[in-house]
Amino acid sequence: MKIYTARPGDTLAGLALRAGAGTGELARLNQLGDPCRLAAGLALAVPCKEEAPRRSLELGAVAELNAPASVLRELLPELSYVCPFCRIPDPGGGLSPAEDGRVLDLAGELGAAPLLTLANLDGDGGYSAALAHSLLGSPEDRQALLDSLLAALGEGRYRGVFLSFCCLHPFDRDNYNAFLRLASPALHRRGFYLFTALAPKEDDTERSLQSSAHDYAVHGEWADRVLLLAYDWGYAYSAPQPVSPLNRIRAVLDYAAGKLPLGKLSLAVSGRGYSWALPWRLGERAGALSHSAAANLAAATGAEVRLDPLSLCSSFRYRDAAGREHLVWFEDLRSLDARLRLAEDYGLAGLSLVCGSRLDRPALRYLRSLVNPEPLP
Repeated sequence: MKIYTARPGDTLAGLALRAGAGTGELARLNQLGDPCRLAAGLALAVPCKEEAPRRSLELGAVAELNAPASVLRELLPELSYVCPFCRIPDPGGGLSPAEDGRVLDLAGELGAAPLLTLANLDGDGGYSAALAHSLLGSPEDRQALLDSLLAALGEGRYRGVFLSFCCLHPFDRDNYNAFLRLASPALHRRGFYLFTALAPKEDDTERSLQSSAHDYAVHGEWADRVLLLAYDWGYAYSAPQPVSPLNRIRAVLDYAAGKLPLGKLSLAVSGRGYSWALPWRLGERAGALSHSAAANLAAATGAEVRLDPLSLCSSFRYRDAAGREHLVWFEDLRSLDARLRLAEDYGLAGLSLVCGSRLDRPALRYLRSLVNPEPLP
């Protein structure tokens, strides 16, 4: 499979004819809502006769519990592991009831190793620093949380734990490190993996709530895999900007290289783009959309997609029905290809898709043509 960038005047029928494929096949492959419309500058996946050699990398995914079975059946056979999102702990260290049985059943059937995913989320779905502190703040708290995890793992349905603890208080850095030192040997003695999430940072002076309590060196020492959440530079309440700029990711990897073995690191790839209304006003929320939805929006509005050479992210402008201009930033197949090459250049373990309840099928199909997913060791 190769990437073709649409030019002004291109039609899907003409592209299909040159590629020796059907128009419907190309429309399905690229998840196009209207095959009669193409946006100039849009990156499209096109079958080719001579496929490139497949790279051996780990490929994982964080998947929502309500993901349709059709999505999971397409996704799971391509994965080394899957993290059903998520179990939520209560302040005493107990875990919310398991609701991931359907994902676990399909993972067992289709071969992806399932990990018990734990996150410090509040009732509104946001990360809670207060909850994390109640779980990690004392040796007794940490032991109670570990006991709950080991009891859940004892059910025999998981291959390990993925700790997605984010937005912790800076003063809980040592407490979180202590929990990793406690949990890692306990899990390994029982044959389980420990995966953790790290927010991106580029130097030791960074003091953001997202990353200040994340100690790269300690995670690298005690976790088997570390998922680098290399996105959300642009997010719902930020100023308009790329969501996952390649130049910033490189800076994070350069910092990480001095702190942990990069062979333990998996680069998390987000499926989110955003549409900001212009002129942007502080506090105004941008609309989230999938990469496929962004591509279809560009086609529907006659916008031209432009690839930024620094971030290797794509953008376009359009006007809504009320006449207000919007700016969209998203990642297309060229962005994904760049991240795949980045994983190889830095010797990372692989990529992890943060796909939510909707799978961006063009991305998965493109990865499928290039990656031979390695099983977990």
